[in-house]
Amino acid sequence: MQKKIVVLFVVFTLFFGVSTCLAKDGGNGKVLAQVGKYKLTLKEFNDQIKSLPPQLQMAVQRNPQLKKQLLDRWVQLTLMALEARKENLQAKPNVKKRIEEMTNALLAQEYMMENISEKAKVTDQELKDYYEKHKSEFTQPEQVRARHILIKVPAGADKKKWEEARKKTLEIRAKLLKGESFSKLAEKYSDDPGSKARGGDLGYFGKGRMVPEFEKAAFSLKKGEISQPVKTTFGYHIIKVEDKKPARQRSFKEVEQQIRQKLLRQKQMKLRDELIAKLKKKFPVKVNEGLLDDSGTKSKDSLHKGVK
Repeated sequence: MQKKIVVLFVVFTLFFGVSTCLAKDGGNGKVLAQVGKYKLTLKEFNDQIKSLPPQLQMAVQRNPQLKKQLLDRWVQLTLMALEARKENLQAKPNVKKRIEEMTNALLAQEYMMENISEKAKVTDQELKDYYEKHKSEFTQPEQVRARHILIKVPAGADKKKWEEARKKTLEIRAKLLKGESFSKLAEKYSDDPGSKARGGDLGYFGKGRMVPEFEKAAFSLKKGEISQPVKTTFGYHIIKVEDKKPARQRSFKEVEQQIRQKLLRQKQMKLRDELIAKLKKKFPVKVNEGLLDDSGTKSKDSLHKGVK
C-alpha cells in the first residue's frame, strides 16, 4: 500500500506541477483550495483522480484519507512554485529548457488527442467483419488444470540423489492412493515455492507452458488421475489433473473489446504516421543518426576493454 501511495504522489506531482505552472484560474465550480492566485476546483481535483490508472483510482477509493493527502500535496507544490517564481527560478536556462520540454509534451498530447484519438473510430460492423475473417486468432487451445508435488534434485546431483528423490516421490504417491489430501501433502512435501502454499495448484495451462516431460504427462492423464513419478530437470513430480478444457472457438462477445482495441491502435498508428509525414513536409527536420552509432561504438569499445 505504501508503494501505491508513493506512486500516487509522483503522478499527482506531475499533474499538479503542470497545472500550477500553466493555470492562473482554477476554472468554474466550487473552489476546493486556493494558494495565492491559483485555484483548484473540486471538479478539477476529481477529474485528476479519474485520469489516474485504474489501480491507483482504486487505492484512493479504498483509502479516503489519500484524498486529503493529495490535496495537501497540491497546496505544497503550489506554495513552492509561487516562491520559485518570486525568486525568478523560471529564468534559469536549465529550468527554462525543462519548462519548454514539458510544454511541448503537453501540447503534443493535446494535438494528438484532437487529431488522432478523437478521429480514430471503430464501427460495430468493422468489429464483426474482423472476427469473421480472423476466427483462427480467437481459438482457445486445450487446457488442463493440475496440481503437482515436486521433490527437487539439485543441479549436478549424482544417481544416488536422483534415486532417493524417486523413492520419496513413490512414498508420497502411495499416501495419495490411500486417500490422503493432495493439497495437504503438497503443502508439506513440495519443493516448488510457487505452488506449495496453494496445495500444488498450477491453475489452467495450455501446451507450451511447461517443460516437455511435465506437459506430456499432464495432458495424457484423465481428470482426477494421479501420475507416476515424472522426471524433469527440476526433479521428480507427482501430477494430478483437476480439470480439462477442450479446444474451442471463443465467441464474438468474448473477444469484442480485444478486437476493438486492436483496430483502434491500428487506426491511431495510421493516422499518426500520416500526420507526422505531413508535418515533416511543413517543418524542417534534421536528424544525425550517425552520432548515435558513434556513441554506441564508443560504449562497446570501453566495455570490451574492461573485460579480461
